Amino acid sequence: MKSFLILIIFVICIPSSIIAQKENKPVDPTRQFDFWIGDWDVYTEENLVGKNKIVFLQNKNVIQENWVSEKENFTGTSYSFYNPKTAKWHQIWIDKNGNNLLLTGEFSDGKMVLTSGLDSNMGEPNSKHRITWTQLTNGNVKQVWESTTDSGKSWNIQFQGIYKKSN
Repeated sequence: MKSFLILIIFVICIPSSIIAQKENKPVDPTRQFDFWIGDWDVYTEENLVGKNKIVFLQNKNVIQENWVSEKENFTGTSYSFYNPKTAKWHQIWIDKNGNNLLLTGEFSDGKMVLTSGLDSNMGEPNSKHRITWTQLTNGNVKQVWESTTDSGKSWNIQFQGIYKKSN
């Protein structure tokens, strides 16, 4: 009888501990930005402002963004990748006018946060930029792009949008 009880406890406890270990397993850092992959319609409030196609390149080691504005003749492309040596994500954004952002950051607390230095050619002189992507519970992605000209004492929202999967 004692052996039977030990067997029952073993059968019940071991699988649940394996499941718990899998659930707490950290995400491979190179996969942290995968939630952004897809064909998206991008909205500010209820207004469609553009389309964004996010794809993998180079054996899933690079993420390419292809932005097309809905109303303006404006396009842009970014390339994002994880550098295991620095344990940081990097992104370069270039728009059709040659403006660019050079961003670096990390995935933390369910958000990808990338920040520029003063070396980007975008916005006001001596401005820094911070872009945050958050996967929402419904699968949509929220993007907030902010900038500062006072070394981060205050941040101004440049863009805030919701990515919804294209039909």
